[in-house]
Amino acid sequence: MKQTPELDRIQKKMQPGVLTLKGFLGHDDRKLADIIAADCQTLLRLGINAAQITERLQDLADRGADLMEQEILVDSRYLVRVRDDRGKIPSPWGDGLFEKGDVDLVDQKTGKTLKWNRLTLRLISKHGFFGGYGSEYRIDPDVACEILDLKPVVDRSPESI
Repeated sequence: MKQTPELDRIQKKMQPGVLTLKGFLGHDDRKLADIIAADCQTLLRLGINAAQITERLQDLADRGADLMEQEILVDSRYLVRVRDDRGKIPSPWGDGLFEKGDVDLVDQKTGKTLKWNRLTLRLISKHGFFGGYGSEYRIDPDVACEILDLKPVVDRSPESI
């Protein structure tokens, strides 16, 4: 993937203090195209796709919602807390406003954690952007696959037989 002028413009919006206080990139100094390409390669290596991750995270968020921000144990494994905040946050791609509020997950099996919000899921599913290294909302595909017990996608199309 090549860093285009459009990706340069989007990456500038991801810097701390532009759309959010902390930004989207953490301490990652790679080009946006390189960040996306590296996570795409990880997905290919794992045999999973972004939709598997976002659908599972959305399911866990849905199951933890409406509990007055209390933790709930989901699937006898995941401690989930959903926090709703007022306001909306714009996508750096300019493709929508997303309600604020975080989901915190602790995997009781591994002790690993994930944190996301509605915008995080949109950036993963629509743009393949999982966050920069060190970003508070980074969803590392390797970690997500381990925590969520995701299995490789089996291609059953006629071309693969």
